[in-house]
Amino acid sequence: MNRDSSKDNDNSAQSCPADKVAFVLSGGGNRGALEVGVLLALLEHKIRPCILIGTSVGAINATAMAMNPTLEGALWLESRWRRVTRKAVLPDNYLSMVRRLVSGESSLFTNKRLKAYLESQLPKGIRKFSDIKTAELYITAAILNTGELHIFGIDRSDSIIDAIMASTAYPLLLSPWEYQGKEFVDGAVVSDLPIRVAVEMKASEVYAIDVAKHQNKRQSQRGVLRVIRQLLSANAYNRFIDDMGWASKIPQDKIHYINVDSFDEVGLRDFNNTSAMIEGGHQIGLEYLRRLSSPASGSDKKTA
Repeated sequence: MNRDSSKDNDNSAQSCPADKVAFVLSGGGNRGALEVGVLLALLEHKIRPCILIGTSVGAINATAMAMNPTLEGALWLESRWRRVTRKAVLPDNYLSMVRRLVSGESSLFTNKRLKAYLESQLPKGIRKFSDIKTAELYITAAILNTGELHIFGIDRSDSIIDAIMASTAYPLLLSPWEYQGKEFVDGAVVSDLPIRVAVEMKASEVYAIDVAKHQNKRQSQRGVLRVIRQLLSANAYNRFIDDMGWASKIPQDKIHYINVDSFDEVGLRDFNNTSAMIEGGHQIGLEYLRRLSSPASGSDKKTA
């Protein structure tokens, strides 16, 4: 994929205009590659965010874009996604998964490798939310004991790495993340598409990119994994309905819901289809923008 970043090479800090555009990025594991494709389409069309909000893998993508909310930044993110492998973030094999279960560990995988990888990608001098000057960044997670939504970034002294690790601690797969005396789990447990945060942060226009699987069409898993996954999926869908309710607080022509429901057949631990997923997300993003600019699109322009 050859894209000309010279169209948008200004990555210096800029004050946001009165109309504050927010990008809200859902969770979805390796489906974050689809999210990157949509981001490329938006930035290619000069739609630049002042606010980035993400949960789970969306927290990773939101952080990258907040550091450089331009097409150049999206291209950098794309290059990182094309290089990532499952081993880089989830190195455990099935035998080690069994050992962790038998020994009473709280997850199938350790999150140490993911943390090391993310730390290696953060530029020097970017450790706290206050270090990011080019956009507002907010990351959501769920407090384990209460189930409440927690928004990292309101306190600008929050650690970015700890916020991402809290937001990506998907129950059963990755252990709860401890930070400042609390345990956190994946933000998608409470709100997979946290539009409410965009509303609370006074965004005037929202592009909500949803790459999550709301209905699991393939039931290949059995036993306890299937039961837990179905429970989490049902809960996530109910939360999704709540999230969309917040969209009504924004003028109809200023809320853009981009649903990316392709590649359902790709497993969440499969990183062999990343390039195709980026391209797929890019095409969906471009199609949405074409519909948005079409006078004949009418009321259909809100969804893709």
